[in-house]
Amino acid sequence: MSTWLSLSNLNGYRTSLIIPIQLDGDGALTRIEWNSVEPSGTKIKIETRLTFDNGLTWTDWKSCTNGGSIPDISSNTSIKLALLQYRSFLETEVSNLTPMLNEVVFFFEPVIHFRNVGDVKVRPEVWIIKVGNGDFSIINTSNGNSEFKFVNLIDQETLYVNGEREQIDTSLAATYRYSNFNDNYLELPVGDNVLRVVGKAKIQFRYRNKLKQG
Repeated sequence: MSTWLSLSNLNGYRTSLIIPIQLDGDGALTRIEWNSVEPSGTKIKIETRLTFDNGLTWTDWKSCTNGGSIPDISSNTSIKLALLQYRSFLETEVSNLTPMLNEVVFFFEPVIHFRNVGDVKVRPEVWIIKVGNGDFSIINTSNGNSEFKFVNLIDQETLYVNGEREQIDTSLAATYRYSNFNDNYLELPVGDNVLRVVGKAKIQFRYRNKLKQG
């Protein structure tokens, strides 16, 4: 749908179609970028709005920054039923000059969100079932991008990692995976932990929050 306003002032806006997001994960790391040509005296602004219940209710329109995150989506915002819409405002102060919006690109990276409500950091137990051959890693963006990584895993191989005991077991016979590991066990510091997953696998975690003895 296109709506052009204030024609005498050479300003207007265009509204996009509704865009489905609908990704698994506890939330997502996001980014919006656009490519435009804006001669002196012209300007382009982008706003977005979202629905998280498949269109029943919508957020207010919010301004975006080129290269910045998408408003209203955080690391613990479920986007399984999310839809997005954007609108672009084209403004000019010169009658023979018009800004041009070439493209708008949205980036979404689903993440896992943990909140450690204890008093000290913990190392969880992790079960990994690899999907396809290759590497697999979990990056804790809340812990200095610390990376827990295995290389050269086998399709359908199951790994069990106990961070507290520094124990690694694999479902493959007569195989040890310590040499495939970067020796950096996954840690969850106190507070929010936002985990990026690189590589295809099914993952399960188990951990206990720890409290200091008073």
